[in-house]
Amino acid sequence: MDCKTHWIRRLLNKANCSTMLIKTVDDLRADLPITQKCAYLQTGSYSPVPASTQRYMAEMLIEENEVALTAGSKAEYSDFYQRADVARQTLAGLLGVSADEVAYSTNTTTATRLAVRSLDWRAGDKLALSDVEHASTFDMARGMQKQVGVTTTIFPSGEGPTFSPDYFLDQLARGLTRDHRLLILCQVANTDGRRLPVQEAVQIARSRGVKTLIDGAQAVGVFPVDVAAIDADFYTGSLHKWLMGPAGVGFLVVNHRQWAEYNPNWQPPDAKDGLVNAATRSELGTPNYVLRLGAAHSIENLKRIGLTGIETHLRELTAYLRRGVRVIPGVANCGPDGWELSSSITTLQFDGADADACKRLVAQLRERFSIVTKFRPEVCGVRVAVAAFNTIDEIDRLLQALKVLVPTICSRRLFARLDQPSSGL
Repeated sequence: MDCKTHWIRRLLNKANCSTMLIKTVDDLRADLPITQKCAYLQTGSYSPVPASTQRYMAEMLIEENEVALTAGSKAEYSDFYQRADVARQTLAGLLGVSADEVAYSTNTTTATRLAVRSLDWRAGDKLALSDVEHASTFDMARGMQKQVGVTTTIFPSGEGPTFSPDYFLDQLARGLTRDHRLLILCQVANTDGRRLPVQEAVQIARSRGVKTLIDGAQAVGVFPVDVAAIDADFYTGSLHKWLMGPAGVGFLVVNHRQWAEYNPNWQPPDAKDGLVNAATRSELGTPNYVLRLGAAHSIENLKRIGLTGIETHLRELTAYLRRGVRVIPGVANCGPDGWELSSSITTLQFDGADADACKRLVAQLRERFSIVTKFRPEVCGVRVAVAAFNTIDEIDRLLQALKVLVPTICSRRLFARLDQPSSGL
């Protein structure tokens, strides 16, 4: 037995012994040590990576450095790199697109910028956004205005509790013109969890000759997403949120019809043997194969559990949370209540509470009750992001903690009114 074969067998044996096979949400929770330390309700920013995925990545790192590199080239030792190709196919299959439409990036923000940079922006061009886009997208728009002279139209999507897809689509139909070069929309708002009607919006944009980019960072992994059916020109997302992969892996889907003009890195026409697809035009230099393999490993975990089953679990937990919030004085969900209009993000607002009060509440939830949430400055609220591994017991812990803490941050006048004896009328 040669040295290379010995190492491969050793690694495969180790992987078979150390990789937990996850089939249910209970299995997933058991594979997350953080759940023994706190109620983690912050997956909207980033998820804990399952322990089995961490071990798998460690094994892949060993194989890459102690076996694959000794071959001298990818061609002579192809097994590791073939698995990396399969990882791309795994992601593409999840999204419902072909693998050659998928390019890796480091996160949603960089993927979005790749797509935007592929257009030849000039002074006077127009960009269109909704009013609930990620802060990094608004930052990009300001930079484009300052450096290039691109102006931005921001379309209102309505008030959170009364959010209506029809209202947003009407605003878009009235205001989006052929003068706009690109429409960027989040499928799910990171601020309050509202779900924008992206497929219908794409159709409106295409009827006006406007290109589209959909930010799916808060959608993929919460409910099944068919990127091909949405049919945007670009679709972006990250693996480190609801898909529970490692940080440092994002993706950009470049629709086939964009390939002829998509070239954000100024690749020559004959680059990589003349092969043109999303990856060859997006990915430069040596990638981190281990992160990609780890992300695919986590996706396979979620697929075994079942994405429709995960959605059902998230819908039930989210409904339970929102019902519980309604009976706590001074607390309100700042987004829509219905699942069809929202997601597993619920952002809570508090009567009379300013930003400092909300930040104190986040700190108290963490320090006194071991509950991890996030302050959302855009709506001056506390965001609760419920993931597949969360439980009813954790939601109960949060509701009980809010009953204790809310009177300390809400308007004193509210609780003075509640304490007054009834007039009997």
